[in-house]
Amino acid sequence: MWTIKKLFSCTSEFRTVTNRGKRPESSFVLSCQYLFAICAIVAVAVAYAPTASAQIVIGPTVSLASLTNDGGDVLVGDKDFSNFSISGDFSASQINVTSITINGDFGIRFSGAIVSGSNPMDMILGYKVAVTNSPNLISKANLLFNGTVTGTGLAEVVEQVFTNNNQLAGQMFVFASTTTNKLSDSLAIQPPQPFLTLSKDVIVTASLPAFASISTIDQTFTQVPEPSALALVAAGFTGMALLRRRRR
Repeated sequence: MWTIKKLFSCTSEFRTVTNRGKRPESSFVLSCQYLFAICAIVAVAVAYAPTASAQIVIGPTVSLASLTNDGGDVLVGDKDFSNFSISGDFSASQINVTSITINGDFGIRFSGAIVSGSNPMDMILGYKVAVTNSPNLISKANLLFNGTVTGTGLAEVVEQVFTNNNQLAGQMFVFASTTTNKLSDSLAIQPPQPFLTLSKDVIVTASLPAFASISTIDQTFTQVPEPSALALVAAGFTGMALLRRRRR
């Protein structure tokens, strides 16, 4: 924030000196030019940064039991996943947590033998995600799963997302059934948030000889720069325009 205020102060001083008919060659004015140039470079770098490929990058895998028993966390890029919990018909030792990156978005994958062949099975997964050591904010949550149903049955994940003031941001769901599937869903987070709390209701139900299973549940988060970073980029473009005008 100090840098942005300094830039606007420099712009005002530059105009004052110029209007007095003096040569703007003081060290103060030159330092302003350097600040403008630095911001301009940042702006161009952000504007022309290459987009991420669509591949899924897989990282380390840990047992959910180690996270729930010891209160551990998983760090993926600038996202920190913590406060893991589980309840219902499956135990933490049956579920694994893996670091993933999809399209440049950081996240985690839940996997395991989430299966029903006779009785309905239900599981509640909970955790928090927070941005760490980054100017980014979370602008969208993305849910993707691999569910399979043979015969009459249902594999489903219903997820609720809460903001940092414990307000419901919205709900997502994915499912697989005998007749139709919905394998992915997304939820825009408005305004973007520094951290979220999530709760997944995972359901698999089928009656023999039917079979329902979920092998993976992927969760990633899309991010945007916080407003102060965007203001710095805008100041960079303004600096470029002012420098070009002075050269004419």
